[in-house]
Amino acid sequence: MAFLSEAQLETALLEQLAGLRYGYVSDDVFGTNGHRPERESHDEVVLRGRFEHAVERLNPAVPPEARQDAICRVVQAVRASRLDAHDPHGLISGTLRISDAQAFLKERDL
Repeated sequence: MAFLSEAQLETALLEQLAGLRYGYVSDDVFGTNGHRPERESHDEVVLRGRFEHAVERLNPAVPPEARQDAICRVVQAVRASRLDAHDPHGLISGTLRISDAQAFLKERDL
C-alpha cells in the first residue's frame, strides 16, 4: 500500500492551489516565529487579520458589528471543526494513504 508523507501531501496540495491561482507564503514569514507573525500558535488556522480585512473589503456596506459577529462565528466554527475527524490538519499530520488523500481532495472538489 502506498503512503504519502506530510511533505509529499503538502507539496501536492500547494501545487493544486497554485493551479487555482492561490499564492503561498512560507511559515518563515508569517508563522509564530516568522518575520511578520500573523498568529500566536499553529493551532490558529484562520489568519484573523487577513480574514477581517477580506470581510471588510468584500462587505463594505455591512455594519462593522455585523461583520465582527460573522467573523467570530466563522472562527468558532473552524475551531469546532478541528475537533472533527475530517479536519485537514489532522489528515496531513503524519502519513496518509493515497486513497484517503484522493477522497479528501474529491470531497472538497479539488
